Amino acid sequence: MNLSVRKLYTDKFHQVLRTTGGYKTPEKGRRRPWPVWLATLAFNLSMARIFIMGYIYAKRPNFMNEYWSEFGLMVYRLVERLGGTIEIEGFEKLNNHSKPVVFVCNHVSSLETYLLPSILMAWPGLIIILKESLAHYPFFGQVVRSVDPIRVFRKNPLEDLRKVLEDGTKGIKNGRSALIFPQGARYRQFDPKSFNTLGVKLAKKAEVDIVPIAVLTDFARIGKKQRDLGMTIHPKSPVKISCGDIISHDLSPKEMNEKAIEFISNKLKGWESETGLSLHI
Repeated sequence: MNLSVRKLYTDKFHQVLRTTGGYKTPEKGRRRPWPVWLATLAFNLSMARIFIMGYIYAKRPNFMNEYWSEFGLMVYRLVERLGGTIEIEGFEKLNNHSKPVVFVCNHVSSLETYLLPSILMAWPGLIIILKESLAHYPFFGQVVRSVDPIRVFRKNPLEDLRKVLEDGTKGIKNGRSALIFPQGARYRQFDPKSFNTLGVKLAKKAEVDIVPIAVLTDFARIGKKQRDLGMTIHPKSPVKISCGDIISHDLSPKEMNEKAIEFISNKLKGWESETGLSLHI
């Protein structure tokens, strides 16, 4: 399927998100989950192909607005082909909010960095904060550079803070919402203590609201020794993404962060009951 056809699917996906606020893998035609070893092999081979295609298309003008979502949607389809299920909810709240926001999200695996832009670009204009090293990965690095993220080095926290606040505010003033993973590193289980106030500080400086997003992406589990190379794929673990209520920047920074943490924690506790997975410390 070429990208022009994929764009039709992406436009339809975005229309559904704007209309209903969500998406759910259809029961009809749902595939049986693949064994972990086979799913891991197939996922990595397919992602290599997606990265190579992304490398080629990322050299084209306006990649971010024209193609970024299409490549994210390829990952959605890959998850479902391997027998995984996806459930998205709550994004209808963004329809009545005309200004950019700062999205703050828990960080479980690399999967949400592929999936979330395809959702959030239904309301065009997105800037994502990523670690600098990603911009130098083979093939994938070209995609990272082409979507004009804020790149942080994670060596000097004060320098990273300055860069996020300055570049993030500039991007927001230009009409782009920001996506931040305040935990920094990826963790299978959510520890509220690791959820820093970087997103809140950016929202305060730019005078915009924040929106918490809770994700369950245990489908792709980081390796114990090599976090990326040792990643394994578990199709029986559902992918869930939920958007919380918009939190006003008129609140104090402490209140804003507490409300975001409360939403994510409560959502993960609910998903724990549904799935039997241990998601929360």
